[in-house]
Amino acid sequence: MRHEIFNIPIDDLSDTDLNTKLAEWVNQQDQKFITTPNPEFVLLAKNDDEFRKILQSSDLSLPDGVGLKFAIAALTDEKLSHRQTGVELVGRLMSIAHANNKKILLFGGEDGAAQKTKEYFEKMYSNISISMFNPGSVSFPVSDRIVDELNSIAPDIFLVALGQKKQEKFIQEILPNVPSIKIAVGIGGAFEMLSGQKPRAPIFMRKMGLEWLWRVFIEPTRIGRILNASFVFPIIVICDTLRQHRFWKACKNVIPEIFRQLRNV
Repeated sequence: MRHEIFNIPIDDLSDTDLNTKLAEWVNQQDQKFITTPNPEFVLLAKNDDEFRKILQSSDLSLPDGVGLKFAIAALTDEKLSHRQTGVELVGRLMSIAHANNKKILLFGGEDGAAQKTKEYFEKMYSNISISMFNPGSVSFPVSDRIVDELNSIAPDIFLVALGQKKQEKFIQEILPNVPSIKIAVGIGGAFEMLSGQKPRAPIFMRKMGLEWLWRVFIEPTRIGRILNASFVFPIIVICDTLRQHRFWKACKNVIPEIFRQLRNV
């Protein structure tokens, strides 16, 4: 099922359906672009036409942020049943690459994070084909040097860690020039989490959707961005329910979703 919030598509797929789709995509000729929107993405896209169009153009838009679940319940009469984090998506793609004998490329990330992520999955899967490429500074239009290097590696799955918006813009520009890529996705800080450079939130916090609070604890310099996602975004959602004259209906829809989230703990 596909939802929409502030003109941004949000796909609602079970783990089984997502695994099936990814396995099909990695073995076909078409190129697929996956985005992982969270409340911060949606806020940025509201005021950035270019980024909004990039998100709208994705083949799959997986919700990475519990705030989207509550926003969809508040602004529509639908429910978001499944959430897929970037870290979990990387793990899925690694498993699929291994099972289908496909090459996966880790692009960007903080110093050492891609290498440690590579080592982590090489211990998990024997004979998995993982390459890395640290491009240094990336500007637009993308240089021929980077395009040539990507074509020489010829990855099937392309994981890009350049930070929000930049990584999505990079993927959109690079895909037509690197035909080997079947699945491309921007994964933000997933390498740092998987490599252990930045610890993931405890399981109970992940289940409650409180990763944002954990990020404040381990990365206080991100507090501005985190406050946008955790406080500004809900305020905008509330204002929109008032504009649509559905505030009380939104409350009725959201409260059960909060209890469902708490029951996951």
